[in-house]
Amino acid sequence: MCFVLDVNSFPCLFDHGNKEHADFSPLREWLYDQNLRTSLVIGGATYLKEVGKLSKYLKFLAELSRAGKLSNINNDVVDAEEKRVAAVKRHRDFNDAHIIALFCASGCRVFASKDERADSFIKDKLFYGKGQKPPRIYRNHRHRNLLTDANIVNLRNRA
Repeated sequence: MCFVLDVNSFPCLFDHGNKEHADFSPLREWLYDQNLRTSLVIGGATYLKEVGKLSKYLKFLAELSRAGKLSNINNDVVDAEEKRVAAVKRHRDFNDAHIIALFCASGCRVFASKDERADSFIKDKLFYGKGQKPPRIYRNHRHRNLLTDANIVNLRNRA
């Protein structure tokens, strides 16, 4: 399984002291299981810029990379998708074109986020190409049903 982690949910996944860490514990266990082909998907200038501001968590990304659990999607492809997605729909509350672009560029199927405000945009079929479904959203431990082999995909446009 691969998933995109909303930048504002990094503490939920990586910080044991975070009050919402228990909700993301099944996702973390799934990610760190060496017997599974799981990975955290990252890519695109906007997403990487946001991640770069979270210096506290960069060591976790380095650890995932060394373990083969981090999938980098080609930045140029994600950035081009971001421009396309931003042009599809303009709305004052829409600021996640870079996240949708990452799904479009990678083919990934799961979005881990605590930000419900973004749901209507993330789920909007208008943004996705023919044959691609919007991602499913992992929000808490009740969504552990998403942690299955069915959500393991051959990622496209890897860097």
